[in-house]
Amino acid sequence: MDAERAGGERETPARRRGQGELEAQVLSVLGEASEPVTAAWVQERLGAGLSYSTVITILTRLHAKQAVTRTGRGRPVLWEPVANEAGLAALRMRRLLDKQSDRDAVLSSFVSVLSSHDEDLLRSLLAESGPDGTGAASDRPER
Repeated sequence: MDAERAGGERETPARRRGQGELEAQVLSVLGEASEPVTAAWVQERLGAGLSYSTVITILTRLHAKQAVTRTGRGRPVLWEPVANEAGLAALRMRRLLDKQSDRDAVLSSFVSVLSSHDEDLLRSLLAESGPDGTGAASDRPER
């Protein structure tokens, strides 16, 4: 009778979240705030029966990934997003790239598996950022 309720109905096991799903949800909730907020505020809006300590753990992980900032030394600590879900994915990609000894090979392999649409988008974004990465074209000659 462990998996059955009274009346013979079976309980549905709790769905496990995918890797990073809860972090994305926390970032989404923080993105709705108009100012820095407390972990309790985030917990309330997330619902789903998450404990306060789980929310603190996720916020602390996001802080370590530089996706959120925290202000205040004492209570209450206020949290604010630095990156949205796309920004968090970009931070992860950058960290993975930084761990590789042959960055050229990794980037070359990455580009080789992009769809033609993604490759065109990447070229466009690189052109917009300019050779020096500031968003403006540089007077430097191309290599």
